Amino acid sequence: MVVFALFAHRSLPWILISFAGLLVTAAALERSLRCTPDVAASLGLTGFSASTLALAILGCAIGGGGGVLHRRALGLPLLPAGLERFAFVACLIGAMEELIYRGWLQGRLRPLGWPVAVAAAAAAHAAYKSALFAWPSGPSGVDCLSLAEWTFVGGVIAGLLRQFPGSVVPPLVAHAAFDLVVYGAVARAPWWVWG
Repeated sequence: MVVFALFAHRSLPWILISFAGLLVTAAALERSLRCTPDVAASLGLTGFSASTLALAILGCAIGGGGGVLHRRALGLPLLPAGLERFAFVACLIGAMEELIYRGWLQGRLRPLGWPVAVAAAAAAHAAYKSALFAWPSGPSGVDCLSLAEWTFVGGVIAGLLRQFPGSVVPPLVAHAAFDLVVYGAVARAPWWVWG
């Protein structure tokens, strides 16, 4: 995913490297899931319980609060003025990230112990997110180190939300709440989404 993100905003021939990174990731996921007896359980898509619901509500508050803090840091109004279509696309992108990093990767790393699984999934997600901004086609003004640090912290929180109920739903809800607050009034995808 890091290779995909690093080269995603470049032109030919670099974009081919990006697609190759995405294909390798997809093949690794497919192979891993094909060998898994219970795919839903390995992704954290089973075991809905009262604790899952409680942590999903907490995740919504954490994600929404994180979105407000992010908007404040950018000098934007604390809440978006409306809700544009791209906000829902952002939520879908975030849901896929959660399924990959908190669902699949953290689930696969659980045999190493939950602290390692949470930290490694958070570090992998931070590396991916930072790579999206590392080599833009134009000036971006994004501090990649700060982005990596905050994405890692958010990833640890999301990982803990995944770990204790055993479900990916709480971090998925947290990520969606963050994206709705941050991108609510954004009409078009930012440069880093589609290049």
